[in-house]
Amino acid sequence: LVSEEHASLLAAAKYFIYTLPRRLVLTFPMSMLLAVLLAMSRLSGDSEITGIRAGGVSLYRIAAPIAAVGLLASLVGLGFQEFVVPGATARANEILQSEIQSGNVNIISNEVVRTSLSNGDAQVTYAAGFDTTTQSLEDIAVQVYRGETLLSLLVAPRARYQNSTWELHNAISYRLAPVCCTVGNLPITRVNIGASPTQLIELSKRPEDLSRNQLRPLLRSAKQSGDQSRYALLLVTYDSKLARPFASLVFTLLAIPLGIRRQRSTSGAGFGISIAIVFAFYVFTTICLAIGRTAPQLSLVMAWLPNLLFGAIGIWLLNRAAKV
Repeated sequence: LVSEEHASLLAAAKYFIYTLPRRLVLTFPMSMLLAVLLAMSRLSGDSEITGIRAGGVSLYRIAAPIAAVGLLASLVGLGFQEFVVPGATARANEILQSEIQSGNVNIISNEVVRTSLSNGDAQVTYAAGFDTTTQSLEDIAVQVYRGETLLSLLVAPRARYQNSTWELHNAISYRLAPVCCTVGNLPITRVNIGASPTQLIELSKRPEDLSRNQLRPLLRSAKQSGDQSRYALLLVTYDSKLARPFASLVFTLLAIPLGIRRQRSTSGAGFGISIAIVFAFYVFTTICLAIGRTAPQLSLVMAWLPNLLFGAIGIWLLNRAAKV
């Protein structure tokens, strides 16, 4: 930021601090995995686990408080994700826009808004940018479809939000169906694109940066407008936001039995195991979420499947270790 955007050190530092919560949420599961692996490996290597079990304490009882810490880490991660990350990310974006990018007001680029008209036609609005100071859209195009047929096209260099509707200036209208082709010049015309400036700003935010409460109205809006692609993205993000923090508990369950090592094992093996587990888990999670986007009806199952599968593997390994 300092070298490329010529930002001040203070602005860059503030931006870095406000982006930390988002990064911390992602590191909670990996931190728990490595911490439990190394702790169990050290206890096992010093024969502490053997001594405790020789005193009549089962491995399940040893694992219970560790699993409780994993559950606590999951709940803390969920709280961070829902109550800290959205506000911190919004503040980071404000700093990026006002202090680092020299007050660039064009915070939206290539925005698309889809909505259904009262007669059943579909309206799709494209905008190249949005000026927050004047509440204006730049290079706007409004298309109306009936099924797969493009009925009309309305283009304008600028549209300003006035009295709960968008006022297009120097617009050109094209009537393409059922009779082609009619062209008209409209100095001023009003169009309801289905979104206010506030809603446009919300639409421009990444779903990953929003809380589940913030995603709910966007989900309803996408469903009502018939935007299936955006609805699928929002739905799988909404479901995964609840499942993702519990990866801390899953990784803890995996790390407990995997950390119990033989005398000839080295502590460095724990780091290698943690990398392999994290890689396998997140590759599988990415595949599941991609399936969830293509099949929204499976979104909830796909969001939780990695946790369920790897959690089951962890419990199976724990049961096997307890019988040794």
